[in-house]
Amino acid sequence: MSDIQHRNMRRDDIPAVNLILSKSFTKARLDEGFKDSYVPPCHRSFLEMYLAGFPDGCFVVERNREIVGYAFSRLWGEVGWIGPVSVIPAQQGQKVGQRLMRIVIGTLQSAGARVIGLETIPRNYRNIGFYGKLGFVAQQLVLDMQAPSSEPLDRASSDQLEAIFWGLSDQEEKKSLKTALDDFIKKIDPHLSLVREIELVRQFEYGDALLLKDSHRGLIGCAVAHNETYSKEEPRTFLKVTALLLDDKKYFEAMLNVLHAWARRDGLSSIVVRAPTRYHLAFSELLQCGFRIVHADLRMTLRGHHEVASPESFYLSKWE
Repeated sequence: MSDIQHRNMRRDDIPAVNLILSKSFTKARLDEGFKDSYVPPCHRSFLEMYLAGFPDGCFVVERNREIVGYAFSRLWGEVGWIGPVSVIPAQQGQKVGQRLMRIVIGTLQSAGARVIGLETIPRNYRNIGFYGKLGFVAQQLVLDMQAPSSEPLDRASSDQLEAIFWGLSDQEEKKSLKTALDDFIKKIDPHLSLVREIELVRQFEYGDALLLKDSHRGLIGCAVAHNETYSKEEPRTFLKVTALLLDDKKYFEAMLNVLHAWARRDGLSSIVVRAPTRYHLAFSELLQCGFRIVHADLRMTLRGHHEVASPESFYLSKWE
């Protein structure tokens, strides 16, 4: 291992990282028996957005000055998660991935992360064992749930609700929204912050954030979603919700109505939501509202760094 070196990832590393991502994830899917195993490279800007989110926590590993592995990690306030991570197939089984993971875990801990987790495919037993040896504990499934961008739900109309898009707000309005958003989110998860993530999504033009306000109660919900594809070979058909929080079940259908309208406005035929089954009320409501399960991952959290938000919360997030 003396010829192995690690360092922080740079923007000019992205092409090499992208190639390793495609090769390693394609091999993994082939090994797992997927009929469609090819994973295309991502748009460069998508990986640049991930790098910009937490540059101190993104690394590459080099052997003889050639990049052979990489790891991204994110930090949403004090909620940290890891991924994607991969090692070029020819270098797998040589503890390169283990080295990367230990570096990233230590970086997140030093940065003050109170929650540290990741998501992996449940049928990938090797990955589950690999992460388990590093101290990660298997939690519940997280499910990608999809529904067509249909007409509004009949029961969800309310004259006292206002939908605000972050990207359409002026600078003065954003200042007050930041404070309101932080206060609202802390009621659901005291370790979470999404302001930086929202700013990055807007900066790299991958989507927007939707804030839902009640005229009497103030901010009662937010959703962050991507409306652009992650690779050239991906069809532009989905509004992908990466985070959704509400402080009351009664607003859930109203939030879905606005998301449906957003998708239709952008010419997208479907909405995809990542639903951790830990938050069982939100998962049940999605089923009742016509969403179907299209993919499952397993969420794992580092021992001593588990999620603290109540399972009764309406708290959807994507650690991927």
